[in-house]
Amino acid sequence: MNYLTRIKNKLTTSILNNFLFNFIIRSIGLEEKVFHRMNPYLSFIPSSERTTQENAGYSDRPEINEVIDKSKNDLMDSIASHCQKNDRILDVGCGPGMYLSLLKDKGYELTAIDINSAMIEASKKLIPYANYRTGDLLDLELKNNFNFIYCIGMLVYIPKNKIHRFIEKIYYLLAPNGILYLNYPHAISRLDTLYNDLTYIRYSPQFIERIIEPYFKILKHEQAFDGRNISSYDKKPYKSLNENTDRTYKNSYLLIAQKKS
Repeated sequence: MNYLTRIKNKLTTSILNNFLFNFIIRSIGLEEKVFHRMNPYLSFIPSSERTTQENAGYSDRPEINEVIDKSKNDLMDSIASHCQKNDRILDVGCGPGMYLSLLKDKGYELTAIDINSAMIEASKKLIPYANYRTGDLLDLELKNNFNFIYCIGMLVYIPKNKIHRFIEKIYYLLAPNGILYLNYPHAISRLDTLYNDLTYIRYSPQFIERIIEPYFKILKHEQAFDGRNISSYDKKPYKSLNENTDRTYKNSYLLIAQKKS
């Protein structure tokens, strides 16, 4: 990366993490356009030289592996508790298939969605028989008969002006008594609750609960790694070992909820 490119990236990051700039963008209705133009995930291309975990955006360091292993176990435990053989499961934001591959040959009917077509192709190599759809969940026509819908690590890519519609769409797609499973990076500062970064929104657990409660009975909502309860933002978040970022997957929240009749 040359000097001018580094300067451009730093400038772009500074702008996108400026609360006043983002407040103005949201106020004049340009949030979604900025999001789609600047979101690096949309153009990310997985590589055969990287592991599935790395293509999903997670490093292969021991402390990250510990968190990933727990998130995989939590998902499988929840599916085992709430699903029967032949139940229909939807993976929203499947990426390269890191979580979907856990369900291979388990007897479930699998559907997976991702907005990045290259990610879909990578996932097909692991689970070729799943039903894949490329696009935004809000724009896709799907049958409303899923028994279990999970979204892991992708809520940060849902703009604030779409989050209510996103939850409503999941509610619509679930069969009666169906289960919603969310694992999402949560707010770790007051500034996060003001949505200072439009391309990586760390919602507060309190905010998510307010949206969820009219549609779902919350069965569990806690810090995904250590089980703590956090209201607005985490005042004692885990520190990233990467000095260039405060992001670490340890700062994630787990929500399991059942569709209200």
